[in-house]
Amino acid sequence: MEGARNRGKLVMTGLIRLPGSRHAACPSFAWHSVGARVGDARRTGLKQRERNVAAIDPVKQISSHEFESDFVLDLPRALERFAALPPSTVAPYLTVTLDWQPDGNQPNRRPGRQHFDQEAAALMEGREAHDPATESLRADLEQITSFLDGDLPPSCRGVAVVACHAAGVFEAVPLGLPLPNAMTQGPTPALASLARLAEDNTTYAVLLADQREATLSLITQGQTERDVELTGTDFPRHQSQGGWSQRRYERRAEERINAFARTIAEETQKAMDERGVQTLVLAGDEAITPALNGAFHQTVQDRIVGTIPFDIRGNEQELIDATLPLVEQAEREREAAAVRAAKDGVGAGGAGAGGPEDVLTALQTGQVMTLVMADDFSAPGWADFTFPVYGTGEVPAEHPAGGDIANIVPVALEEEMIRLAVQTGAEIEIVKTSVPVGMDELADIPDADAAQPRSDTALELDEFGGVAAVLRFALDAGQSTADL
Repeated sequence: MEGARNRGKLVMTGLIRLPGSRHAACPSFAWHSVGARVGDARRTGLKQRERNVAAIDPVKQISSHEFESDFVLDLPRALERFAALPPSTVAPYLTVTLDWQPDGNQPNRRPGRQHFDQEAAALMEGREAHDPATESLRADLEQITSFLDGDLPPSCRGVAVVACHAAGVFEAVPLGLPLPNAMTQGPTPALASLARLAEDNTTYAVLLADQREATLSLITQGQTERDVELTGTDFPRHQSQGGWSQRRYERRAEERINAFARTIAEETQKAMDERGVQTLVLAGDEAITPALNGAFHQTVQDRIVGTIPFDIRGNEQELIDATLPLVEQAEREREAAAVRAAKDGVGAGGAGAGGPEDVLTALQTGQVMTLVMADDFSAPGWADFTFPVYGTGEVPAEHPAGGDIANIVPVALEEEMIRLAVQTGAEIEIVKTSVPVGMDELADIPDADAAQPRSDTALELDEFGGVAAVLRFALDAGQSTADL
């Protein structure tokens, strides 16, 4: 019986009256084999629904990949660790930064290694053999030498090391970008070079898309650390007829592009929000750009710094090289905006501070929201870490806070400002002071030792001695600077 129900159905076809009968009309029945037609209808409906779904949700696959790296990519976290280290005045910290790129003519030779050897020899020269600080320094240099020769990945282009054997501290930070060659000793780690690299090279996103596929790449230190790939279904089948058929095809194709763009936009926002990425570059097929712009949430649109045409089949390095100028320009604009905000806030009743003394005071009280510093700012300062209390200029003859003058030690003001900014959660904007000089302009520079041209943003910051700050809240009307 079950099989019969599957093969056919008893169908009422009408009413008949039997000849000569007094009975009412009776229903007439006929056996129809309708199973095939029902199945055909179901299959037709299923195909129609599949076509509709393909137009509404044309995404075939979404996949995400995390890529391993030889580098330390989370530089803000590394800076936080270094800034949290307790001061050490008896046996200072040794901070080493190196450009680890190979020599162009001799790939196996790294000039940064030679610089380290020279600086290490100069640092050890004339020291007392059994002085605690000397013993700590000697152990630090030996451990760094061992690391450079045996443990630093050859793919690295830069490295930062903070060490203090007496305090049990040794941490190396392999990098995908070079740092200036330097070796510094001080009561706290020297963080300016690492902070500048971190601030200038924050993770940014590149969305490479056309109408059939899209890849969102998160770029850090010149390499992809994560990507999200979206693959679309095929376009609706194009019919050769014109008229309504052609218009339906065009409408379907447009629906498909818009639906694909919406999914791309959702995945882009999710990935960027998860990592806190604030910069996005669009690349690829210009035909899908209008649909993407209409699909992006305003919070994502605000992070777009530019759009470039790019072959969807282009390689990763070409894509990074093509997008990097847009990212660098966006960083210069952020620096300029930070300088303007600090400058506009300086003075009684404002939310800004300008000049080394006022900025240092604001940092000590945790009032700084954004520290703005020229990349060549350098000034002497002092600190008593037992209070703690800090000051500008040379070490004073008397303790300003009534403490033991023996506890006051000289510090590099730029380093201590950055350390305090990291400790208090302030943002840091290190302003690039130089401007690119073209070949035609080199002839206008009479002497290689002459002052190099400075950017407009740097010139504005020079009005405050090279350092300023945006404060977390406005000062009182009668208060010209932050209170200690």
